[in-house]
Amino acid sequence: MYTKEITSLQHPIVKHLTKLRKSRRYRQECGRLLLEGKKMVEEYQGTIETLLTRAESTLQAKHHYTINDAILEKISSLKSPEPYLAEVTLPPYQSLSGKTRLLALDAVSDPGNLGTLLRTALAFGFEGVFLTEGSADPYSDKALRAAKGATFRLPLQSGTIKELLILIKKNGLTPYVAERRGEEQSAFTSPLILILGNEAHGPSPLLKEGAELTALSISDQTESLNVAVAGGILMHKIKEMLCQSSTTI
Repeated sequence: MYTKEITSLQHPIVKHLTKLRKSRRYRQECGRLLLEGKKMVEEYQGTIETLLTRAESTLQAKHHYTINDAILEKISSLKSPEPYLAEVTLPPYQSLSGKTRLLALDAVSDPGNLGTLLRTALAFGFEGVFLTEGSADPYSDKALRAAKGATFRLPLQSGTIKELLILIKKNGLTPYVAERRGEEQSAFTSPLILILGNEAHGPSPLLKEGAELTALSISDQTESLNVAVAGGILMHKIKEMLCQSSTTI
């Protein structure tokens, strides 16, 4: 692989990759995505279109450029970035039809929370995640860092609340909506979907209709938990309870 050098901050590739990082619309228009950091680049399963590093690298890419620190800092969102940047294909959203253990994020707007929840869902055996309108972009730099590679290993579907309700009915899922006025579950019925709502406003009223409202028992001195923390605890409980019920059958 022949390696070229980029030295100008005004180089078209520098401008293109910086815009890929900053703009969700631009990512969607180009069908491309920026990855930052050696581990994330190495874990990506597909073809690397463009690779930027400080020095020569054994990583395979269609185009490889070496860059200086000034260019690295301009493109990256980090204060002390690793010298590995890669442009790759933006993964398409996928159908979750037939899945029996799902997570739905209803307008979860913080990318750090969203990425953490994707990582946790993968860790606890969930088969996919549905993102409603208003949710953070799972392919933003902050969400990707929080997900630690889970974004590329977990099927994601994006759509309206109406489309989510259709999926729930089609897959025969029992919906469990995390709601602070709900009750702590003693058991979960599979197939299921756990629904977590917006950080400030909670889940949509439409999603709560006909759903099991589930909550965690917490101290009276605390009004609520961060959505990523609460979601992680609930997903672990679901995994443990379903494992226990399967061993007693």
